[in-house]
Amino acid sequence: MTKYWVASHITGFFTIHDEHHDPLFRGSKGAGFSISRGTTTEVEYSDDKNNHFYFNGEEVSAEVANVTNNVLKHFLVLQKTKTEINFGISIHHEFDVPLSCGYGASASGALGTSFALNDLFDIKLDEKTLYGIPHIAEINEGGGLGDILSLYQGGWEYRTREGAPFIGKAENFVQNGYKIATASFGKMSTKSIIKNQEWKEKINLIGSNFVESFVNDPSIRNFAEMSKEFSFGTLLVTPEIIRMHEMNQNNEYLVGQIMLGNGIFILYDKNSKLPDINNIVEEEICFRTVKRI
Repeated sequence: MTKYWVASHITGFFTIHDEHHDPLFRGSKGAGFSISRGTTTEVEYSDDKNNHFYFNGEEVSAEVANVTNNVLKHFLVLQKTKTEINFGISIHHEFDVPLSCGYGASASGALGTSFALNDLFDIKLDEKTLYGIPHIAEINEGGGLGDILSLYQGGWEYRTREGAPFIGKAENFVQNGYKIATASFGKMSTKSIIKNQEWKEKINLIGSNFVESFVNDPSIRNFAEMSKEFSFGTLLVTPEIIRMHEMNQNNEYLVGQIMLGNGIFILYDKNSKLPDINNIVEEEICFRTVKRI
């Protein structure tokens, strides 16, 4: 049995780059941040020689755990080169964040699975491969585009070249005194958007301007303002998020939309009063995003 914890990641704005024949070279550009609420993943050999997947203690199908299952399949192929496969694996994810709400939970679970299976099977993969396998799983299953690269970078980051870690490129920008909180109002299907050609064209048309502009002034304020303009410009904004912007008429804090999710992040200073809304959580920025437990 091995166990890993991986941070969650939130994107504020992005562009989609999925044309390359090799999924390691596909991904997104954009900006976001990693938080200290994450996913704990435990892997072990199962008793019945079948594979099992558990989300917060409840068994789910391989179809529901499609990104994690994709990672497992990669490792079983690698393990088969060492010995005949005559066992099953149980993978347990405990999520601190809501699922399908833009917190990158599939990427956190996939990355934790990669590191944990590497230990369980004693394969001794290098870091490039440990990050590359979950990146491929995210791309192939429509779980996300740039979360693995972002988690590799940690902290506040912006991605200037798409792809898996060691192929894509990301840099950090400075957290200049702002505190952060998030709130989720419901689910949004990542796959239905990033795999849809009309959404892709709209996202890239709006997002490309923000990605290029942000590189010239990668500040916290610009990040939040560009996230807001991106969500309205792409029409990804939801009624709940529009109401949050209306509540912030006096600009007490900076509000942006969690991508891709029906939720917000709020940047504020110590003198600001957070809005009185359900599900609001004060967050901590995370720089060390993968830990063995």
